[in-house]
Amino acid sequence: MTFEEAIRAQYGTKVPITAEDLKLRKFRIDELRNGFLMKMQKCGVFGSFIDGETFIWTENRITRHEQQHKENKDIRHEWLVWEAARSMLERGERLSREDGERLALAVQRLEMWL
Repeated sequence: MTFEEAIRAQYGTKVPITAEDLKLRKFRIDELRNGFLMKMQKCGVFGSFIDGETFIWTENRITRHEQQHKENKDIRHEWLVWEAARSMLERGERLSREDGERLALAVQRLEMWL
């Protein structure tokens, strides 16, 4: 399984062929999550800060590692925004433009702070 196929198998998201340059890149998983990836020759790392997981890929296997989320008042507030949006989306509701922008900000902050 290639690096890009491993990401697609995990997140259902197709990413372009990634350069083997060890640059940290982001990709969109869905409205609630972004992913990150970094690749070098014959190995790579990808995952999601919000999901609290990192996958280490080699040509022979994929290993999953859990990350511990940090806790503080600001992070808890952003999680509340994220959870409210997730709940609305799961019920099939559409987010207003303002709610979508607030969700995007919460995702950005969570990824930065976690």
